[in-house]
Amino acid sequence: MTAASPPYLYRVCYSDTDAAGFVYHGRYLEIFERSRAEWLYQRNLSPTKLVDEFGILLPVRELTMQFYKPGRLDDLLYIDQVIEHRGRAYVAVKQTASRMIQDGNANDLQMVASALIHIVCVDTKTLKPKALPDWLFTNEKHHD
Repeated sequence: MTAASPPYLYRVCYSDTDAAGFVYHGRYLEIFERSRAEWLYQRNLSPTKLVDEFGILLPVRELTMQFYKPGRLDDLLYIDQVIEHRGRAYVAVKQTASRMIQDGNANDLQMVASALIHIVCVDTKTLKPKALPDWLFTNEKHHD
């Protein structure tokens, strides 16, 4: 979850929108979750693998969201994530959703929504805090 990671791309479809034709606010949480899951898959990890092989869960403890512009049907959203803070058993991840806008001859990204998500690491059996493994934050693929 670093700035060096490529953005996760998500195309807004009809089921993502509300009666006004904008992306329903709750859908951003699902899109951000998919982005974090993809980040794991790029490292040869998955939520299931973290549970089954390493005995850890990564639940969301707290989040705050901000909305800047309405997302719309067919928008291609660029989802970025950057670690804002990392503690022993938790990490704060800033995720942003932006869309490409055409401005004359230039293509610029316009921020649509952002979230600051606090994720804790807990043991699957005791549900007590557990230290985040360092290998989770390397850019290399994890091999057993």
